[in-house]
Amino acid sequence: MEGCPICEKHQGKGMLVGEVLYEDEQVLISHAPPAMVGGYLGYFFVDAKRHARGLADLSDEEACALARIVTRLARALERDGAEHVYAFTFNHVPHHHVQVVARHPGTPREFWGPRVDEWDDAPRGDEAKVAILCDRLRATF
Repeated sequence: MEGCPICEKHQGKGMLVGEVLYEDEQVLISHAPPAMVGGYLGYFFVDAKRHARGLADLSDEEACALARIVTRLARALERDGAEHVYAFTFNHVPHHHVQVVARHPGTPREFWGPRVDEWDDAPRGDEAKVAILCDRLRATF
């Protein structure tokens, strides 16, 4: 859809483009660009490939595919050392996506939940470190 930043991302354009971890005909997983999340490692977007405004616009097949992939990603992140994994669906952009975010060991309680990436001592990195993380996780997919 023209003007949709997530559709543009799927075409490799725009400010949302990040390291792609997994893609199939219904779902795309990418790590958030480091500049967008202060370099926080383990901040992923799981997007519906088709432009769907929100949950209610997904087909049953798309909803199941998204749920399956979100669960696989959470398992992979926990195997990689995350102490907990969050799945947020805010949909500020009218294209359904789920933010899947690792909470790293030692994260103070005041940073649990949507503020998890604000913890100054969280693992952080640039595109190279994001690529290394994604390489470790790819075996799950």
